[in-house]
Amino acid sequence: MIGTIFTAIIAFIATGIDEMFVLTLLFAQARKKNAILAVYIGQQIGMIVLLGISALAVFGITLIAEKWIGLLGLLPIIQGIRLWVLGDGDEDDEEEDKEVLKKSSRFNSLMVSVALIAIAGGGEELAIYIPYFAALSTTELIITLITFNLLVPIWCTICRKIASLKHIQEPIEKYERILVPIVFIGLGLFVFIESNTISAIMGLFK
Repeated sequence: MIGTIFTAIIAFIATGIDEMFVLTLLFAQARKKNAILAVYIGQQIGMIVLLGISALAVFGITLIAEKWIGLLGLLPIIQGIRLWVLGDGDEDDEEEDKEVLKKSSRFNSLMVSVALIAIAGGGEELAIYIPYFAALSTTELIITLITFNLLVPIWCTICRKIASLKHIQEPIEKYERILVPIVFIGLGLFVFIESNTISAIMGLFK
């Protein structure tokens, strides 16, 4: 059991390193408790979805063909374009904080956005999780899934602490209107290209 947990921790860290910058960027933007909580919950939801897809694939249930996983990259691209055009809406924070419904709406919006970004960036994780999970027994798989989910808030806290460092937070705050959309769009393009989805789309017209 200890060996299974240790291996799961190593696998989680190895697949989570590439998302660290995006998470740190999200926490640097999240300056209020509601926003911080939304990032935590969104990331947890994203992980649950990725683990669910991977576990189902192990048992022969494929929800999405591998070549179409790259379409998930459209999600951060759309989010990046939206932020570039509209901004994050912080200018009206003082007025919005007085309205519970608007706060709730923004909380849900951020939570869903974080979850979608986590799922979209998870194409690479799926390629690793599925064969990894397939090599485990049912008991080991359950332990691994539990371990992964427990590690999400820990990983988020680490990224949040990094984001709070002055020499990191200040430049992000200064250039976030440009930096955040670029990162999101770049992430989406990477997922789109890395998954060979372009070739799959071109194949439809042959």
